[in-house]
Amino acid sequence: MGNVMKYQPYIVSWNITKRCNLSCGHCYIDAGTPEAPELDTHQCKALIGSLAAINKSMMLIVTGGEPMIRPDIYELIGHAAAVGFITVLGTNGTLVTSDNVKKLKDAGLRGAGISIDSSIPDAHDSFRGISGSWSKALEALRLLKESDIETQLDVTVMDNNCADIEKFVALGVELGAKAVNFFFLVCTGRAMKTFISTENYDSALRKIVELSQSERRLMVRARCAPHIYRFMHEDGAHIPSGTRGCLAGRSYMRIDSYGNVTACPYMPDVLGNVKSESIADIWENSDKLGAMRDGKYGGRCGRCEYTEVCGGCRARALAEKDDFMDEDPLCTYEPKQGVETLKVDTDDLKSEMQWDDAARQRIKAVPAFVRKMVIKAIEKAAKEKGATLITTELLDEVKKRSPSHKR
Repeated sequence: MGNVMKYQPYIVSWNITKRCNLSCGHCYIDAGTPEAPELDTHQCKALIGSLAAINKSMMLIVTGGEPMIRPDIYELIGHAAAVGFITVLGTNGTLVTSDNVKKLKDAGLRGAGISIDSSIPDAHDSFRGISGSWSKALEALRLLKESDIETQLDVTVMDNNCADIEKFVALGVELGAKAVNFFFLVCTGRAMKTFISTENYDSALRKIVELSQSERRLMVRARCAPHIYRFMHEDGAHIPSGTRGCLAGRSYMRIDSYGNVTACPYMPDVLGNVKSESIADIWENSDKLGAMRDGKYGGRCGRCEYTEVCGGCRARALAEKDDFMDEDPLCTYEPKQGVETLKVDTDDLKSEMQWDDAARQRIKAVPAFVRKMVIKAIEKAAKEKGATLITTELLDEVKKRSPSHKR
């Protein structure tokens, strides 16, 4: 599999349909009527199997459009859960009911993110285009929480709501959410304009850093804002080993409802299509993904001391500079000359078992957000085998023994 162990997808965002019952102004895929036939149930199941052959320990984000529109949603979630994926749903919440929450739970859904645009109901409804969508979204969060499905609020940060970051966090606490994720829009799809100024972007990130360190009732996270790690470093906050701002092409990819593969949801450049190409071949052999992994950026990103932990947003560079390897135009930071590149490589592997140095280095390549889960699975397999030392040979053996490794 070449370099697939070094660069495995640990998160896949899957737009299973373009259809949607809302008309939000910030929709990155311009959801509505599909222009071509979408993957059918059989093709979707085949895709799940192909993804499992690369890495069965991944998080699969099933989203849209509005994924609850698809009648086979429960079948697809059940199939993904059966191969071992952490399967989560990205939804606007308006079609979630007590009846279908039970179906989602029974299918094996682990978590759900509900989009919330404002702490004020009327403002959310106006932006979403349907009256009552705010109350339905909150009801969905309550229903999911009552069914022991972990929930998170997904907030797109814009100029008109960036002052309400603390209110969104308070709302998440009230609803018992596990996290509040703050997304920073990239100009693509229907969102062909910037919804947040540079000034508000910086102040919002600083507030999120502050809350991420002080809030203990839930997690506060920024998404599609790799510069947050510069702010964290400047504030003296701990940055876990293996952290990287932009995961696109390194541990993250997106598949749309037609089977097109892109580096991330905000990058429209198609790398291949799963109906005619192997997903593993696309992931391994794409020249564009190779360039992203090499990290030889242009402009300020290329000479920045934070290039390894941040890397800038490649989608934003593509949208506004027409070159995904150019500098990120939303960042105003001017790199310091003569300053050593920041490297986050502390050994934070905590384990009762012994790992040799080579195996320890291999596990560092696994993204921080899933590393504990992967370590747990490896150590479970090692104990079943009676091994007392985890080596690279054992890692390879565990991978080969996995049913998902066989093609």
